[in-house]
Amino acid sequence: MNPLNDPFAAQREASHGAFTAAPPDLAQATGEEPWRTDAPPGETRGFTGAALAASAASAVAAEGGNPLVAAANALLNLIPQIRYTVHHPNPVWLREHLANEIRQFEARARGAGASPEQIGAARYCLCTALDEAAALTPWGGAGDWSANSLLVAFHNETWGGEKFFELLNRLMQQPREQLNLLELLYYCLVLGFEGRYRVLDNGRAQLDDLRHSLARTIRSVRGDYDAALSAHWRDEIAREDPHRFAVPLWACAALALLVGFGVYLGFDLALAGRSDKAFAMIGRLQIPSVRLQAAEPRAVHPTPPPRLAGFLAPEIAEGLVEVRDAADRSVIVLRGDGLFESGSATVIDRYQPTLARVAAALAQVPGAIVVAGYTDNVPVHSARFPSNWNLSVERAQAVAAILAARLGDAGRVRAEGRGAADPVAPNDSAANRARNRRVEITLLTAPPKLATPDTGVAGDAP
Repeated sequence: MNPLNDPFAAQREASHGAFTAAPPDLAQATGEEPWRTDAPPGETRGFTGAALAASAASAVAAEGGNPLVAAANALLNLIPQIRYTVHHPNPVWLREHLANEIRQFEARARGAGASPEQIGAARYCLCTALDEAAALTPWGGAGDWSANSLLVAFHNETWGGEKFFELLNRLMQQPREQLNLLELLYYCLVLGFEGRYRVLDNGRAQLDDLRHSLARTIRSVRGDYDAALSAHWRDEIAREDPHRFAVPLWACAALALLVGFGVYLGFDLALAGRSDKAFAMIGRLQIPSVRLQAAEPRAVHPTPPPRLAGFLAPEIAEGLVEVRDAADRSVIVLRGDGLFESGSATVIDRYQPTLARVAAALAQVPGAIVVAGYTDNVPVHSARFPSNWNLSVERAQAVAAILAARLGDAGRVRAEGRGAADPVAPNDSAANRARNRRVEITLLTAPPKLATPDTGVAGDAP
């Protein structure tokens, strides 16, 4: 049995002519627009979302895919307007106007090739949706609309909220054959028609499930719609300029970081240049001398025996180191040009045996060890070494680390940088500047015993 036969086809022709012709345009006769409302703004214009749904139906119909939706566009657009109109000046005229629109819908649908059964079923659903929209208004629910509704006039029934969904269930059994009618009923639901679900417990949730199921059924047959409501919403699509240069966000962030790093580096180098001058001024400071009265009898220092010079005699002979033994200390001088590459703080591999011999010599004598790095007065400006002082510190730390590892006692060794301070020769020639580039290893020993020339009795140094 065709799902469209009963109850709609048998009543289609008997109901024609139930309304008279519509009066002249209401806006011209009364000076009012048919859908104008006197309610405050925000209380009666709530059909924006539904109106968009009706516009979507218009867009689908405009593509030529559904003759029923195309023929019913005018009536579908009226459903949300009727529902949210608080006051209407002439409901009788409105009903006559809707009746004429329904007849025009039938004519358009027949012209588009729709079958009589489809037209009758579509008319039944449109009348039901329009009647419900009017019945929910103050001017339609309390008046004689229900007694003289569109459904009564065209189908001699007072309420179609039950049969609408009975028809929908039968149509969903044949979605491919009844796709056009299913889409029309879907738009009625989207535009707010509820029917029997309005009075059921949890009816809104059940209706939502039914609407989603219907949407999936339609999509499975027709496929997805174009995301745009209209393919011709603008006259001409602007062509992308292939030569247009677009800078990505990450590139802007990277450029900002690079600029910030450059500013930081510039300030760091400027500060380093000034720090060299400050260290040089500190190095030139002279501690004021104070003349003290010599104590009687005068102490005579005995000639100190060589502590390290004898042990490092081979290295001294090769010119690798210089050793100065004093009463309370011994100083080992390493030439920087043989110890490091230019502008580097890494000890050259061939100098490792020499440092091993120095560490072995230091292990023979107790005392604290101070490793001091020195440079010439030629400024150094690099990312790693912003100043001569930074270079001298890292060179001293490199030598101190090797000695501490060989001695096995890191607490004995301390590193410090002196920069260009305390030169051993004027920085007026390449040879003299090479002498100033050095590392000095100072071994601090216990003070020696002192003897008096008169008594020859030994005593501790003061």
